[in-house]
Amino acid sequence: MKTPLQISCVKEFADYGGFDATGLPSLYVTRNPAISEAETIVKEEIPTVDFALLRNGSQDERLKMIHDIKRACKEWGCFTLLNHGMPESLQTAMIEAFAEFFDLTTEEKQVYNIKNVFDSVSHGTSYSLTMTEERYWRDFLRIYLHPEFNSPAKPSGFRKISEEFGRQSREILSELLRAIWESLELEVSFMEESLELKSSNQILVGNLYPPCPQPELVLGMPPHSDPCLLSLLIQNKGFNGLQVLHNGKWVVTQIITDSLLILTGDFLEIVSNGRYKSICHRVMVSNESTRISVGTSLSPPLENIIVPAPTLVEASNSPAVFRGITFKEFVALKCQNISKSSVMDLIKKM
Repeated sequence: MKTPLQISCVKEFADYGGFDATGLPSLYVTRNPAISEAETIVKEEIPTVDFALLRNGSQDERLKMIHDIKRACKEWGCFTLLNHGMPESLQTAMIEAFAEFFDLTTEEKQVYNIKNVFDSVSHGTSYSLTMTEERYWRDFLRIYLHPEFNSPAKPSGFRKISEEFGRQSREILSELLRAIWESLELEVSFMEESLELKSSNQILVGNLYPPCPQPELVLGMPPHSDPCLLSLLIQNKGFNGLQVLHNGKWVVTQIITDSLLILTGDFLEIVSNGRYKSICHRVMVSNESTRISVGTSLSPPLENIIVPAPTLVEASNSPAVFRGITFKEFVALKCQNISKSSVMDLIKKM
């Protein structure tokens, strides 16, 4: 029988159950209960945006939605998207397809064990590619969907569901990016050309957070931001584990029925020259329920050098905040530096 530290993923470790009497191994203990008790955790209403009004509303209704998006990106870094048009059945099917993957045998999943952060399909645990000193209570499956589509061979049906989910979510995120660009008073055509949205990287990630016997000692994911322009998130019903940092307080996200959660990413902060901040967020876990979240994001092509929009730099009469950087280089830095601040500080112009 394997010992806990020989187990390759959190799901297998949670199913193992042999740690109940002795407690979690120290490398999984990533929270100090005393510090956690001193944190301010609140329930606040996250801004909402009506996607139907953005796409099909009157001119005044569309302008109001763009104003709401501007406020949400500037003050929060996230918003709840209503009337988005993605069928609930497709969302459920996508979550269930990831659940089926995580239920595969260890041998079946090991085919996709992560070797490189740019693997087309990769399965792993925790957060970092080389996580050794500490582990987080999370297993993941990450897939590059666009511009080249990829999928695991199992479970059956995963390919078809992820292809449709990817297509619909890509359309939603692209429309939102156009609205965000308008909110910055920039030409949409310039955005599409400079960021090459038609060739953008779309990544799909399924996250599994099994029940943990001592949730007060662990994190599903540490505080971080996403290396992308924009992310879209769905989750199974039950425990709301995602928390976003707002005005120095952790806010528990309340998922509204038939809505999508939109998060701003690091490259939006870079392109907007710091006007819109990438949202810092983390994941808590439960001792009772399994949480599965599915996120998909749009990022620039691997080798494109992304810089703050020149028009915004000129309008502010101040230098660009960030140096130019490619998505490939940025992700490499992200793998070495988990927190948002450390990576963004590294690319700031002095």
